[in-house]
Order: sequence, then structure tokens, then C-alpha cells
Amino acid sequence: MFTHVFVILMENTSLSTLETAISGGSAPNLKAWQAAYATSNNYYGVAHPSTPNYIALTSGGTQGIGCDCEAQPGHGTCVAVLDVCLTCSCDQNVTNLGDQLEQANETWMDFGEDMGTPCNLVDSGNYAQRHNPFLYYDDIQSNATRCDSHVVDFSNFKPETSANFNFIAPNLVDDMHNPDPTNSTNIPDGDTWLGKQVPAILASSAYTSGGLLVIVWDEDDASGGIGGTTNDPIGIWVFSPFAKSKGFVSSVKANHYSLLATFEDGLGVGRLGSAAQASPLTDFFPAN
Repeated sequence: MFTHVFVILMENTSLSTLETAISGGSAPNLKAWQAAYATSNNYYGVAHPSTPNYIALTSGGTQGIGCDCEAQPGHGTCVAVLDVCLTCSCDQNVTNLGDQLEQANETWMDFGEDMGTPCNLVDSGNYAQRHNPFLYYDDIQSNATRCDSHVVDFSNFKPETSANFNFIAPNLVDDMHNPDPTNSTNIPDGDTWLGKQVPAILASSAYTSGGLLVIVWDEDDASGGIGGTTNDPIGIWVFSPFAKSKGFVSSVKANHYSLLATFEDGLGVGRLGSAAQASPLTDFFPAN
């Protein structure tokens, strides 16, 4: 059982692209953690483009979402052009991880960098509301008190006083999404941001007392083209006092449903949707 879970969701980068950057010296933090902790060479997203992956990771299914739609309700019917929704919404009336955790008397938070006001449904600057999945759930979004207390700006994140489950969405620059199309700064920008945040989490009692930190990407960087049919491995870095380390690389095939199952099992709640049939990331943890 984990005392606290931290997940940092990065954007649109294939594992092969990360490996090239690491070997080329432009991601020194990821390189150091790759050698000291655990990663996988066989981990995948479950859909294209970004939004359905975020929804899958927090509800156990893509819920029929096939494009990067908005969380704001009442924006009309979705029409996707090159995987991008044209002014529409995909708010969802489904059970989500937040519901599960509250029912189990566990705490949870969704932190969005540059979100500004809590429960912000409007994109602004480098803030993308589509990267904060709990905004999409009707029972959270429609309850202002609940939403404002759980979905907040990343400036409120304090590892030492963190919730049992913490979802962290960096802004569009720090998550490696922008510039779009990709150029040579995306990975260094994200690596620099991670280098400021990860050590604070690893030094906190929330982590050292039995926590789990996962840095994972939403999908590979060949998505977003016509059809979005590619599915290359993406990066995942796993940190925990309970996990294998010293450069362990898992070759067991896994995806976002496997990761959701790991969160749910580790926090003592049931499994949602496709997580119920998924194998959790047990390969990362030594057998007792």
C-alpha cells in the first residue's frame, strides 16, 4: 500500500525520442534518474490524441473521446479535424478516481501549472485545461465547492502536506508539448522543470514513508497526424521506496490502464473500467 501517490503527466514524446535526447546530453535529469531508479521499454498510451489518455488514466476508459475536446459544457457537437476538436465539449458522467478515493476516505488533488483560479475551464497562455482530467467529470465540475478544493493551480502543491493522490499537469512548455511542432527545446525545457520538482518530492516524508512517484507521457510523438494510428512506446519513470531501482528496466508490456490499476491497488480502492482487466506494474516491485 502506498501512503501517497504522485503522478506527473508529460506530453507527446516517444521513448525513442527521449532516449536520443538522453544519450545526446539534453535531458541530464532523466538520465540520472534512469540510472538510479526504474523505467520501462514496453509502456504505451491507449489512444490518440492527448485527452482520451488523460480520461483513461483517471476513469478506466476513453469514454468515447476521440479528440482534444474542452471540459466546458454546452459547446456543441464534436467534429475532429486532424485529431483536434472544433469547439465542443466532452464532459463525462462517469465514476472517476476522485470519486473512489473520497469514498475510501482518501484525499486527492489535481494540480495544473498556470491554472490561476481553481477549477479553471478556460485555456490561457501556457495553461491547457484539457491536461487536467478531473475537470471533465460532471460530478466534480458541477460542484463548485468540490472542484475549487480539489482542482487548483500548481503553486499550491506542497509535497510535505500532499494528498494521498496527486495528479500534476505541467504547463504546455514544461510538459514538453510546446513549441509545436517540436524543436530542440522541448525536452530540455521539460527536463529542467522536472529537475526542480522531483527532488522536493523525493525528499518529502510523504514519499519516504511509502510513496510512489511516476513520471509518464500521455502518448507517442507520431500522433496527431492523419489517422493518428501509430503506437510507439512512451516513457515512464517509477520511483518508490518499495520499487526496484539502480537502472531496472521492465520489459513487461503495460499501458495507462496498468498504471491506473497500480494506483488503485496501492491506495486500496477498486478498479475502474479497463483497469479491472489490466495487470498492474508488479514487475517494478520485488516479490515479498
